[in-house]
Amino acid sequence: MDPSPAVIARITDPVIVHRPAERRSPLLAASPHSGRTYPPDLLAQSALPLDQLRRSEDAYVDKLIEAAPGLGITSVIAPFPRVFIDPNRSTRELDPALFADLAATPPGTTPHVQAGLGIIPRVSAGGRALYHGPLSTAEARQRIADYYRPYHGAVDVELKSACDIFGKAILLDFHSMPAIAAGGADIVLGDRHGSACDAAIMTRVEAAFLAQGFLVRRNRPYAGGYTTACYGKPGQNRHAIQIEINRGLYLNEETVTRSGTFPATREKIEAVLRALVQEKWS
Repeated sequence: MDPSPAVIARITDPVIVHRPAERRSPLLAASPHSGRTYPPDLLAQSALPLDQLRRSEDAYVDKLIEAAPGLGITSVIAPFPRVFIDPNRSTRELDPALFADLAATPPGTTPHVQAGLGIIPRVSAGGRALYHGPLSTAEARQRIADYYRPYHGAVDVELKSACDIFGKAILLDFHSMPAIAAGGADIVLGDRHGSACDAAIMTRVEAAFLAQGFLVRRNRPYAGGYTTACYGKPGQNRHAIQIEINRGLYLNEETVTRSGTFPATREKIEAVLRALVQEKWS
């Protein structure tokens, strides 16, 4: 049996923050898409069973980075699933095909929205409809208030704290990518083609992954999403890198369970974090 299965339960804490006894680095490790606590209301509304909903998770990424606090790095985890609400989207990315009472001119018709993957997704990772019918914008506003804003509030607080202590903040936004989309890479680092992170910081993060034998690529096919763009402000001493981990390294993608190589991959990620803590970021 998987040691950390998905659960069906009401979410009492919309964000989980793990702070170390002593913060030793300006790094902040975040996992916005590994949530596997599914609210009963979501399952009642959904056209898909739980096992299909789970295929949209960046499954167990939170477990891959769970060593962070012990190394002196704060971590911020979203416990809610991305099919419920996606923290890596703008609040403007509401899908007019999902919200019948949305204004005729929707506030954010981005490519994500057009694909059905707005802040509240309309389709699953496999392109299947998530809901039996439309939702109300009142429900969207409630999800944003109850889950999205607390998550981003925690990220912002921890980045401000890092800046106060160390003079800069470095957000490592951890995700996972389907093996079929990885193009042979183990890790894809996205800094929005240099706009979200100082080049020297990006190079040092890349070197830490390379030292563990990972095949690393930059910005292809993932250059960084909303979170990277929102928090990556090098001119303000805030840097952000989206880190995509190939699911084939640690996951049985069909069953959404940890594979036999999960422990080895977790050890390598821990070694990366340990190396980055030891860097002199001043």
